[in-house]
Amino acid sequence: MARPSPLEIYALLDKSNCKECGYDTCMAFATDILERKVIVKDCPHLMKRPKQAKNRDKLIKLITPPQKPVTIGAGERAVTVGGEEILYRHQLTFYNQTGIFIEIADDDGDLEETIKYLTDLKIERIGDVLTLDGIALRNVSGDKEQFKLAASKIASLSNLPIMLCTFNVEILVHAAEAIKDKKPLLYAATKDSWEQIGKFAVQNNLPVAIYSNDLDELMSLSATLQKLGVQELILDAGTFFGPGNLSETYDKIIQLRTSAIDKEDVNAGWPVMGVPSAYWNQVKIGKDKELWEHQFQEIIMGAIMESIDTNLIVLHTGQKKDEIWAILALMTLRQSVFSDPRIYPAVDAGIYKIGEPDEMSPIFVTSNYRMTKIPVEQDLQGANMNCWLLVVDTEGIGIESAVAGGQFNAGGIAEAVKEFKAFEKVSHRVLVLPGMAARLSGALEDEADAFVVVGPRDSSGIPKFMDTQWKPKEFMKEYESWEK
Repeated sequence: MARPSPLEIYALLDKSNCKECGYDTCMAFATDILERKVIVKDCPHLMKRPKQAKNRDKLIKLITPPQKPVTIGAGERAVTVGGEEILYRHQLTFYNQTGIFIEIADDDGDLEETIKYLTDLKIERIGDVLTLDGIALRNVSGDKEQFKLAASKIASLSNLPIMLCTFNVEILVHAAEAIKDKKPLLYAATKDSWEQIGKFAVQNNLPVAIYSNDLDELMSLSATLQKLGVQELILDAGTFFGPGNLSETYDKIIQLRTSAIDKEDVNAGWPVMGVPSAYWNQVKIGKDKELWEHQFQEIIMGAIMESIDTNLIVLHTGQKKDEIWAILALMTLRQSVFSDPRIYPAVDAGIYKIGEPDEMSPIFVTSNYRMTKIPVEQDLQGANMNCWLLVVDTEGIGIESAVAGGQFNAGGIAEAVKEFKAFEKVSHRVLVLPGMAARLSGALEDEADAFVVVGPRDSSGIPKFMDTQWKPKEFMKEYESWEK
């Protein structure tokens, strides 16, 4: 599928440059709609003027990706999965990261505590706040009222999206009816239950997950449910463990994504999900392995699925506080896989206060590459340092590469010193340069009119550096001797 151009989108707008959307021109709006920074509904003219209805429908069709997006949940934490245009991240970018859902049983004795923990879970890493995307409620009890009660409890205690999981249609619909305003995902429609679940989904505008480990059957169910009027589908071809089964699971996910994105098969053109938690139903848990070894196999499957842009995964491990390692591993991987390859991850240049610096506190210099600045800042804070951190604009490139490429240079650092008035915050003129930029020290002394000290190559060595090498008064005496 050829990606539309801003001009093709612009041709379907009314070209009035009315500014009601917040943009100065329709062309600017067209450019950002292509980058998914705005949506069609953000154009008042397209939405409110009957004469624009035809163009609106054409525009929606034009910009809908071959793998359609599906939204689960309602409110500020609703999660959108799928909606991808490419098979591999380097071809453009992935727009919607893998949704991570944690399963809990409807007869969990600590249900309220578990709900609260999963809802409030936040991990801060490299400037991002990482959270879970939803709760998958399993009907372990087999009781209709118990399942409904647990679903209602989640809906009242949490703003996380909910997936209702049972192959019993009566139990599934009974619970979904109670929380339909939360837009839960119905899991799952099969060859035996598609009609009843599909009709309920159409009546209540709910997303449906389809399950079959036969891809032909899965495509047939997709076509049938679309014809019935279901607007949002998610495909599950099964998750299988054991010899040879991991590769089968992998292959089916790849086949579904390829059919959707490269072949534009409308029946495959939906988000794909995997269920690593299926491990606990398929593998015999004996005394030959420790619990963590079993958990590790589940997390490996989750990592494989994230790495190939499986749009949603359901985990069992992670619902308890002492299993945070599993969540951290998958969230960290997800953060890397779903970073935008077109954009260097940068932070704002400037001078940052660490602790309570005084007039003789050091000024450390670093780049504005996010994965450099934030770890350096965290190392300084972790060591209870009182200092200043001067962040230089290197176009979001790390120290070593920026020195080689010229983005981190003596002139640029000197300009940052002047722009952010670094030496007005202290009574010395000493800069601490990263060890990987040592070759810039001589030129920087001339450009910034400063005494330059070469610090450690890694910020974890700063505490030792401070104990053994930070001697600002001696440095200033040497600097003053130069002046004379």
